[in-house]
Amino acid sequence: METLEQLEALRTSADFTSLIGYTNTFDLFKVMGVSTKELVHSNILAAFMNEHEAHGMGASFRNAYVASLFQNRSSGQSLPKEVLERVEGAKAKVSRELAHIDVLLDFPTLRLVIAIENKIWAADKHKQVARYQQVLCELYPHYESRALVYLTPTGRESPTRDTNSSVPVYYQSYTQLAELLRKHQSSATPPAAQFISQFITHVEKTMSGNTELSQLCWNIFEQHEEAYEHLVKHYENCKARKMAELFDELQERLSRDNLFAEWAARMETRFSPKAEKRHYDLDIRLKNWPDGVWIKIYKHSWFGVFPYFRGADLESLKHRIPTFAQSARPVLDWEDHYFASTNFLVKDDRCVLANGDKASENHLDEALTKVHDCIEEINQALADSE
Repeated sequence: METLEQLEALRTSADFTSLIGYTNTFDLFKVMGVSTKELVHSNILAAFMNEHEAHGMGASFRNAYVASLFQNRSSGQSLPKEVLERVEGAKAKVSRELAHIDVLLDFPTLRLVIAIENKIWAADKHKQVARYQQVLCELYPHYESRALVYLTPTGRESPTRDTNSSVPVYYQSYTQLAELLRKHQSSATPPAAQFISQFITHVEKTMSGNTELSQLCWNIFEQHEEAYEHLVKHYENCKARKMAELFDELQERLSRDNLFAEWAARMETRFSPKAEKRHYDLDIRLKNWPDGVWIKIYKHSWFGVFPYFRGADLESLKHRIPTFAQSARPVLDWEDHYFASTNFLVKDDRCVLANGDKASENHLDEALTKVHDCIEEINQALADSE
């Protein structure tokens, strides 16, 4: 069978149709734009851990969660099984963002504390997990048992752990978390059980595998192996083409959207794709701006937007845009880039989508709105300095 015939046979197969239906299932988290928001997922996890929340599970899920850690891979000396199982009946304090730790479980009477670091797509910051291991020792110096759980889609290891720390790091996947929730779903209230079901489906679709999905993929592979191979072979090329077309659409909309009508004649852009790195940078400026002032739309790991200038232009810009340049703030993770803005107070302000590879036309409006707001702020700063 010729390649085109193989691909057409795959496209029209019953299993492929089922796979499309599965991936197109309504996803509340995707609709709300929080599929990869670690803050949201940490809030959900903390609520399920809190026996006083109105989910109906009491402390049963939390206790089972802690006890299950004994079965997980770990770095360092694991806590004894009996220590993890002693949480049954013990009171716990559940905290969010204490010392920047995502979720913290404190069992005072047991002198046991467990931190949960939730990583969906973001990479570790410099020595992040090692720092949290040290923080647990400093915050709870008299506790006998301390541990940190590194929660990720695949259960990968942390590259920033301190292997010499007395605080073990347990590696947990979202698949394991979903399975634990499924076991305790029946004890939840009807509204909470429905939400848990949606959350489990969301996790299985976006962050982990499940039996149904794996079986569908196997069926397609078994019946259409050569066509499947062609899809895998061209997957990276297809992603690169999708991103290039998205940035082409961005450039076109900058010149035709009413949002930019008053500036269209003065706008210039430069597009710098690095397909081998899967990096795409579209820089935008108005021709009357001082040299070196730009707005960037980019897809590296994130899909995001920020206005900037480089260190070489800092001195010359102190007189033209003193609002930004006299107290220049560096752009985190971007060497020699400084914000041409006072509005980007936290790193997430520049983020449109944390998993940039998933960017689609649905995200362009938000990116272009950010560009519009940046242009207005820069223009106002220039007017104020005249």
